[in-house]
Amino acid sequence: MKKITVWMLIFLLSVTLVPVGAFAGSTTPQPPKDPGGSWAEGPPPNRVDPAKPALLFVHGLNSSAEVWNNNNDMLQRARDAGYQTATVNLYDANGTSQDMWDNGKLLADKIKVISNHFGKKLIIIAHSKGGVDTQTALAYNGATPYVQRVITLSSPHHGSQLADLAYSSWAGWLADIVGSQNPGTSTLQTSYMKYFRSKTDALSNATTIPFFTFAGDNWSDGSASYILGGLYLSSFGKNDGVVTVDNAKLPGGRVVKVGSWDHAKVRTGSYVFSLIQPYLQANTPALNQDTEALSAASSLPASALTSTYSEIDNSYFIRGGDYNGKASEILTVENGVKFIDLDWISDKRVSKLELTKPDGTSEIVNLKAGYDDEIFAGAWHHNAVIKNPKPGIYKLNATIPDKGAYLLIARYHAAQVPELKYKLNVVGPKLNLEPQDSKDSVTQVTYQVQYYGDPQQGMTPATKGLTVQQKTVNPTGQIELSKADKPGIYSITYEINGTTEAGYPYRRTAVQSVYIDTDGNKYVD
Repeated sequence: MKKITVWMLIFLLSVTLVPVGAFAGSTTPQPPKDPGGSWAEGPPPNRVDPAKPALLFVHGLNSSAEVWNNNNDMLQRARDAGYQTATVNLYDANGTSQDMWDNGKLLADKIKVISNHFGKKLIIIAHSKGGVDTQTALAYNGATPYVQRVITLSSPHHGSQLADLAYSSWAGWLADIVGSQNPGTSTLQTSYMKYFRSKTDALSNATTIPFFTFAGDNWSDGSASYILGGLYLSSFGKNDGVVTVDNAKLPGGRVVKVGSWDHAKVRTGSYVFSLIQPYLQANTPALNQDTEALSAASSLPASALTSTYSEIDNSYFIRGGDYNGKASEILTVENGVKFIDLDWISDKRVSKLELTKPDGTSEIVNLKAGYDDEIFAGAWHHNAVIKNPKPGIYKLNATIPDKGAYLLIARYHAAQVPELKYKLNVVGPKLNLEPQDSKDSVTQVTYQVQYYGDPQQGMTPATKGLTVQQKTVNPTGQIELSKADKPGIYSITYEINGTTEAGYPYRRTAVQSVYIDTDGNKYVD
């Protein structure tokens, strides 16, 4: 598990937190006028070059074609370079993100129409989940004859751990209000994307069209949602605030560049068009030191997934629920905690957050707030840092207008609690927990398994967050999936309790996603 870097630590400790009342955050975006399936031709170049392909720009999760025009000069730069362009709205433009199967079918139909309109093959430039939707259109829906190549920009080809978080047991309250649990987010969970990769990479036509990928690794100067998303993802590797660099790499594709971009900058013309442009030509550049080819064989087939190893990150404490004007949460702090990052996510902006310390004194916490338009689209993030906390019990009291729901993520940067590395051995109906380090520091693990249905069979309200197992086990116990008797996605939320060598208790939360296919194979990232 990756450690937090020194520069990240310096950033966190030096950032100036702006009080909530003084922050000029984003406003709720207006829904696009054009529905899913609509498309539009971009500004035409001064002279149409028949030798140049037309460019089709595909948006990502919870987004619309407007992202290529709003605060983005991508279409203008393409026009200035002599390219005909078009944008398309997927089902997400109607307000609910759909999975790659529905979006892929819709996109395939539009690719054919747009290609015939221009009378030439297309090069597709896809941002975020749009890259997954594009590959589905090609591999499963017959769009290959109309496409010359594909360029993906921070596409979650292996999913996003933020999608896993959205389906944790604590996130359900908030998800019901802001709609973060939708078909699009569901299928971006890492376990389902592992299944998708094993099926798709095995298809003979999956690599017929060349794919070139870009990824970002700088979330620290982006919006509040990218900063806080980046903090959460930093345990899993370099990322752009939504997708890790590793998860943006496509088996069978070529990694062109990993740049200092957040998830929005990577789709912005002034940042990336000059780097994309060489790959719009008939003769693409040869592989160089900034480019690597990934073999499709790097994705495991289903038969190889009977056993897997995984690390359960124990640096987070997660809670959530509803509120009616106020909400409170308790933080247990052990010895050796250097600082704690707080991300209070709620459907409305927090008016005040008060912290009561172990000695009984209280203080108002300064918050930096920002609107989310990605995984938790429609929610507000509120960030703060508790520096050098003394061991003991802390209480957070939030004042929030009206009624609603929230999700609290506290990331501990601690010296005394070692990383918990578990062997998650997928054998039959059980996941075996085998601690690799510091067995004595963990006293018990409570886990809750929730079922969310099979995306390919349709997600119904009857299967949304259905709890199929809840149990407390010792550190060498088993996560039983004996009641997981249906194909679909299961979210496991772990509550880890332990004691440091100095005798101070600690509490942590971890989240994991498991997908079971129709043959009973289990996929765990």
